[in-house]
Amino acid sequence: MARCRENAPSRYEDTVMTIPNIITLARIALVPGFLISVIYGQLQISLGLFILAATTDVLDGLLARFLHQETQLGLYLDPLADKLLCTASYLSLAFIGLLPAWLTVVVFFKDFYIGMGVAIVYFFGRTPRIRPTSWGKGATFVQSITIGTVLLGAVLELDLSMLDALFWFTGGMTVVSGGHYIVKGLDQLKEGEPRNTAAPV
Repeated sequence: MARCRENAPSRYEDTVMTIPNIITLARIALVPGFLISVIYGQLQISLGLFILAATTDVLDGLLARFLHQETQLGLYLDPLADKLLCTASYLSLAFIGLLPAWLTVVVFFKDFYIGMGVAIVYFFGRTPRIRPTSWGKGATFVQSITIGTVLLGAVLELDLSMLDALFWFTGGMTVVSGGHYIVKGLDQLKEGEPRNTAAPV
């Protein structure tokens, strides 16, 4: 959830350790515990930690707007926390066989290519504009629903083979959102003046 408006008062941008940012950091701190619980088969704990992390994801965005604490740090930190939790979830759940390997590869490399795209935009002297799109938000939401559904199904000992349609839908949304971000990145390369025309190539 991006927290920085272009016309936001500078006093918000200068504040680093706001309540929403502390909550976001707490979400990042949950990731190692989530990973350990999945690897050791403590899926009830994994499900609880994932629900807690998802709650903080909603809470930090609401508080940022309500308290007028939308910061530049939050603009970068929040999606980083989301991607870290998502990547850890897909890798660990695929490792224990609850998620198909192909879906984990799609999710991982979509984020990898986006990160590489940001680096390329920066390398060519542009300032990357990190803004979540409707496709990106939709893909993140579906990816989270998939994680929660798989964990809940495992805890309740349900037949996860019935989730194939959800896996394919999640993979499709991930590919489409990744393509959308690539198009936006190419647009950024074409627009605006270089960040530093004297920078070495």
